[in-house]
Amino acid sequence: MSRAPRRERKRSWTLILVPPRPGAPTRQLSIRARTVGVLGSVIFVVVASAATWTRETTTMAASSADKLAESQRMVVGLLDSVDALGAMVARERAARLPPPNMVMPVSGRISSRFATSRLHPILDIFRAHRGVDVAAPHGTRIVAPASGRVRYVGWRVGYGLTVELEHSGGVVSRLAHCGRALVKVGDRVAIGTPVATVGATGIATGPHVHFEILTRGRSVDPIQFLASSRSLIAPEQPAASNE
Repeated sequence: MSRAPRRERKRSWTLILVPPRPGAPTRQLSIRARTVGVLGSVIFVVVASAATWTRETTTMAASSADKLAESQRMVVGLLDSVDALGAMVARERAARLPPPNMVMPVSGRISSRFATSRLHPILDIFRAHRGVDVAAPHGTRIVAPASGRVRYVGWRVGYGLTVELEHSGGVVSRLAHCGRALVKVGDRVAIGTPVATVGATGIATGPHVHFEILTRGRSVDPIQFLASSRSLIAPEQPAASNE
């Protein structure tokens, strides 16, 4: 005699719902274990998806913030570069300009002008003449072409006794073939202050002053350089007795 198949008992969860009001009837709710498992799986998937989305959103936000910060740094760097370039251009322009009211160091006749190539009257070779020669009697006072500081007093080959002055904007004036120096290194001089006397020291055919202007170590034509100044001729100086 065969037995009837045994039915598998399905497990379930019973929830008792107690109402908040006293005296109200309680309710029972049966939920199968399978349903609880499905609901748990759904909840897990939702929570996991939310966590993943949150991480991705946070990562994207952080990446965007980093890119924004990097862009800001690049913009600031470009602005700093523009400011630095502007300052450099301003300094270069200032270096090319003569000090205001710059004058010729002595009144006299220009006997030789600035030239990239000139036949030297004594050496009989072609060479650059990096200044202008102003002829004047022996002992005539040579004045500072602009205010500045004496940076050199001494003898140079070919130039003879030389006085060099530093002016604003990186400009240096060189006064050569002097007969006697009236200043020393480190002295501060105003425009028109006597700094030396005319002589014929070094390689020279007669008494004159070799007037040279250098900007950042490069010689330029003094006449053109002084063209923007208010005066090109030094004030008259009484001639001293020849030495």
